[in-house]
Amino acid sequence: MRGYEQLMEDILAAIPDEIDKREGSLIFTAIAPIASMISEQQWYADNIMDATMADTARGDDLTRKCAEHGVNRYPASSAVRKAVFTTQDGARQDVQLETRFGAEGITYLVTKRLELGVYELACEQTGKAGNLYFGPILPINNPYLGAATLSDVLIPGEEIESDDALRERFYIVVNSRPFGGNIDQYKEYIRAIPGIGDVKVFPTPEGQGGKVQCVIIDADNRPASPTLVAKVQEIINPEPSGKGYGLAPIGHDTTVSTVEELAVDVETSVAVRPDYTVHDLEPVIRQQIERYLQSLVFVDDVIRVSRLDAAVLEIDGIADIRGTTINGQAGNLLLSARWDKYEVPKMGNLTVVEMPDV
Repeated sequence: MRGYEQLMEDILAAIPDEIDKREGSLIFTAIAPIASMISEQQWYADNIMDATMADTARGDDLTRKCAEHGVNRYPASSAVRKAVFTTQDGARQDVQLETRFGAEGITYLVTKRLELGVYELACEQTGKAGNLYFGPILPINNPYLGAATLSDVLIPGEEIESDDALRERFYIVVNSRPFGGNIDQYKEYIRAIPGIGDVKVFPTPEGQGGKVQCVIIDADNRPASPTLVAKVQEIINPEPSGKGYGLAPIGHDTTVSTVEELAVDVETSVAVRPDYTVHDLEPVIRQQIERYLQSLVFVDDVIRVSRLDAAVLEIDGIADIRGTTINGQAGNLLLSARWDKYEVPKMGNLTVVEMPDV
């Protein structure tokens, strides 16, 4: 885009030199407002272009652009939690459905009985806030006199999809060919279900014709709860299987399962820079390793010592690292990535020993 100065220069260059073009002259004064307005219009035109292209659009503009291709921004969703209700003596007791409880500014609605004194609760606020609290909750609209304790996250709540996530999914969808129950279509359907983080699709595992295995993780990249697995199964392929009552094509025996977490214990020796201590850096080291392990989920089934060391070396205060072991072995650790046993890493114990900086 040509700015005001460049426009003035180009316009004045087109005027014969016999005419006074100096600043303050009649010609200069006459064309200056025009150049300014042209520059402003060009700025607006560039912004319009940015707002209509998927790689530069933001916010509502990106939402509308993606919707043109059938890719709709995922809205924020509410968490589904499990709660246990007991009498003052500690015995489990039932409560009425549609009663409300709350704690720390978050409220929950009792929606489904699982067993005596155990219920599903739907968070009345959207987003991840409903995933965070564990512990006692208090009645809001009922005279319940027993104890109520909020426990497991059955389906994680999610924030509204970010621009970066929507843009990435947009490119995946428009560049893939979801059709007729192929892998891309299964991924598109399952990823759109609230609470789902990602899915790995195994067509005809072990050569079983017509069989499709979908392995899911929740929005926090952790094993999905039985409630979420059952929900996805019901949406994709309810009983009777293969009859086309869900999203799976007729004839597909599609089953849904989740991953298994493998605890990863790490031992390493580090040299720290002056003004740092191992004690101060250990929480940061753990955070970096956890971030690396999370990046492997459904991407790589090998935990690599070199990548782990590189992640730790990015920390300010770490001068060197050596002797790293993973689950007691010096080499890389291979995770199971089978359809019937898919492992994802989970940070276990961390042991950090200080060594001299040589």
